Amino acid sequence: MTIVIMTVGTEGDIRPHIALGAGLAAKGHAVRLAADPGFAPAIRQAGLEFAPLTADFAGMMRAHPQALDGRSGAAAARVVMEETRRMAQFWPEQGLAAARNARLFIGSGNVTLLAASLAERAGVPFVQTQLQPLDASRALPPVWFRPHPLPGAANLLLHAALRQTAWVLTRSIANSVRQSLGLSPYGLRGPWHNPHATGGRILYGFSQHVVPRQPEWPARIAMPGYFVTPPAAEYQPPADLAAFLKAGEKPVYIGFGSMLSAEAERLAALVRDAARISGLRVLVSSGWSNLRRFLDNTPDLHVIDTIPHEWLFRQVRLAVHHCGAGTSAAAVRAGIPTVPVPFVGDQFFWGWQLGRIGVATRTQDMRTLTGQHLAEAMQQATHPTMTDAARTLGQKVRAENGVARAISQMKDWGLIEVPS
Repeated sequence: MTIVIMTVGTEGDIRPHIALGAGLAAKGHAVRLAADPGFAPAIRQAGLEFAPLTADFAGMMRAHPQALDGRSGAAAARVVMEETRRMAQFWPEQGLAAARNARLFIGSGNVTLLAASLAERAGVPFVQTQLQPLDASRALPPVWFRPHPLPGAANLLLHAALRQTAWVLTRSIANSVRQSLGLSPYGLRGPWHNPHATGGRILYGFSQHVVPRQPEWPARIAMPGYFVTPPAAEYQPPADLAAFLKAGEKPVYIGFGSMLSAEAERLAALVRDAARISGLRVLVSSGWSNLRRFLDNTPDLHVIDTIPHEWLFRQVRLAVHHCGAGTSAAAVRAGIPTVPVPFVGDQFFWGWQLGRIGVATRTQDMRTLTGQHLAEAMQQATHPTMTDAARTLGQKVRAENGVARAISQMKDWGLIEVPS
């Protein structure tokens, strides 16, 4: 059968769905993954059919670095909403093209309702895959804001209030897409009671060892685990990286992935200072902020470009990172501690949650971070209590096969057939 997966965002959003799509393709399904054209090569390399969706998140970050580097959650939300409105005008036509012959739609993130609406229009099933815990519970705060300790009832009320506020702000975007598809609009209460939208089945693409299943969550929510593509067995790192790794003790990884800082030079300087003050060897990922511009390689500091985290994180002792869902998953699976330096959105939640389960230090505030503060956090992350906790967690999470379990769950739900 033909399965269409729709997702937009950064590497951490797309890569898990490539892994899920590859798993479905290995079971004999024809899988089409609709995403931003920048990811077309990776999608095709995995043996999947690519379909375009206008969603240039890299361009959005380049255009609005000051709004998306942790200074203001309100400014970040405003930019994302404005850019989503601009991008969504292309989604009905692109979505219909991607939907050809589809017998199942899988939707995630900002295009969840697009996939749900296309499934509704075609009269075929739909399932969500979300990489964050979006459903309310007493124990967890809403994922899109900086977490604060609150009573359980307050978490439930805050989640409901924020969800409704978000719907009021984005309703016109969703209903404009639905109008173009010839569908009736979602009502004021939102899409949550529509069987083709968020009232349907959900696959949470993260580990229950990281975020335990909450008692408030209904049976329609499944937690198969992280969707991961293992690194190629024959992967060989660049020669200069291999030489750096062999030259001394395991380094600290510092990288901020797809985040683009308006203060990249300051960020590079504090990274340099943290390496000097801590006395630890440091491996710096240049990332979208292009930190390489401001850093020189030394015997104890080495700058790299894109290296698969599933391989790289097994070579380092801890990771300083922005706590995106994908990078957090890679650190957990590698069994190493995290020093969280979140920029925006759910990154604050992941930093908080990793700290809550004992595998991360206190979250560092990007706005006031100094080399001294970062060095102290790096040293804290080397404490045996934290390294042992991270190692134990990694063993548990690596034992899960999120892709296989997700496919099995979809079979149990009657959405797909899997050869025995």
